[in-house]
Amino acid sequence: MNVIQPAWCPPVLLALSLASFTAAAPLPAATVAQIDSIVRDTMRERNLPSVAVGVWIPGQGEYRAAFGTANLQTGRMRQVSDAFRIASISKTFTATAILQLAEQGQLSTSDLLSKWFPDFPNAGRITVKDLLMMRSGVAEYADADLLAAYYRRPLAPFTAQDAVRLAAARAASFTAPAEQTVYTNTNYVLLERIVERVSGQDMDAYLQAHVMMPLGLRGTFYATGPVLPSLLHGYSLDADTGTFRDMTWLNPQLAGGAGAVVSTLDDLHIYVRALCQGTLLRPATQTERLAGQPGAGSPSFIRYGEGVLLFGPFCGHNGTIFGFSSEAFYLPSKDAVIVINVNRIDLNDQSQSSELFLRLTKALFPQDVPW
Repeated sequence: MNVIQPAWCPPVLLALSLASFTAAAPLPAATVAQIDSIVRDTMRERNLPSVAVGVWIPGQGEYRAAFGTANLQTGRMRQVSDAFRIASISKTFTATAILQLAEQGQLSTSDLLSKWFPDFPNAGRITVKDLLMMRSGVAEYADADLLAAYYRRPLAPFTAQDAVRLAAARAASFTAPAEQTVYTNTNYVLLERIVERVSGQDMDAYLQAHVMMPLGLRGTFYATGPVLPSLLHGYSLDADTGTFRDMTWLNPQLAGGAGAVVSTLDDLHIYVRALCQGTLLRPATQTERLAGQPGAGSPSFIRYGEGVLLFGPFCGHNGTIFGFSSEAFYLPSKDAVIVINVNRIDLNDQSQSSELFLRLTKALFPQDVPW
């Protein structure tokens, strides 16, 4: 991954929020110093306005810290309690909803897409399971042109129906279903619409009742409007001017079931463990969910299950949306969780958190990671 050299670095970039640490069961001082050093070095190298990191390792301790500037205009420091857009980690919520409905007998993962979208290309061949596992062969609706338009007008109206329409118009680029794993957001916008049609509830209402409330996630919700309920701002570095552009307010419905959820560091700690342990599903459903397939062109240690990313020994997901880049992963062998959020994503939509995740996991779990 290319290192981005600083174009402009505010004087408070590397300041640490002293209120960020919990008093109970901290990780050893040497480990804390190591994490701090890795975060600071990565922020400096990649010109990151702020970072929040949570690490929970039972038997060793925990670490919660926020570094840098939440608002470049006011200079407000980042706090660990700040809510942020979790982008594609939202896919795990959408998939959980689908699997719950399947357990209730309201749908089957073998159902064909034509049951709900009879006119969608290949709908008579694509199953719900194909959509869950990124094996439907459908085209990406959020292509480079759409992302560029979204970047220019982040508050422009957009709906799930628009996403389905745009994807259908690209039928000439579809491939046969169930042949290869290719990550596209279209799969999860279609699944979002299926959840709503089958359950009779809007996505936000369904997730609150069946995911957030059962797990006690008080700072997590499916966003339907542009406002972010915290003082944290998200930024994109403008390649022409070398300055940061505020991308905090945007229409989350362009991402929809593929990326509209907002959460916090502590909520994701609870959630990603529950996700990977199968807390909200039956054991047989969870076992099938975690039977991932390797992605086309990806390293062999990266697989995609039913709405979960299996990244080496880790289970979870990551995500990017203008202004925010996040990682939320669980390591079963250690019962450990690591959550990272960076308040920067640029027009190229390249992750600003993945490098930090790779560095931290290499330092914390050197015997477990394949990188």
